[in-house]
Amino acid sequence: YVESAACGLMAGRFAVDCRHGRTPSLPPATTAHGALLAHITGGHIGGEDEAGPRTFQPMNINFGLFPTIAPPTKDSDGRRLRGKAKSQAKKRLQANRALDDWSDWLAGSSPRLTAA
Repeated sequence: YVESAACGLMAGRFAVDCRHGRTPSLPPATTAHGALLAHITGGHIGGEDEAGPRTFQPMNINFGLFPTIAPPTKDSDGRRLRGKAKSQAKKRLQANRALDDWSDWLAGSSPRLTAA
């Protein structure tokens, strides 16, 4: 349900932009909203020259939809990260990047709602 609500939020923002003659500002692909938007608009489908089926597969948000990020190699104490600790540190980096990019996007694309 969260993914449906997120898409509804984006559709509403895009409708307001269109109603006021603005080009909709898309959320960054590094955010959950942007990653979902990239997925549902075909970012997961290969080009015509690539082999394989060109079918849509529904997807809940997950870290696999986000653009890659270099995983940290050491913790704050200088110890090498491995296994689950490395995976958790990478997800923390992705989440922090998403929050920063989301805040920047909202600050730069906040539509001013006025009476029509």
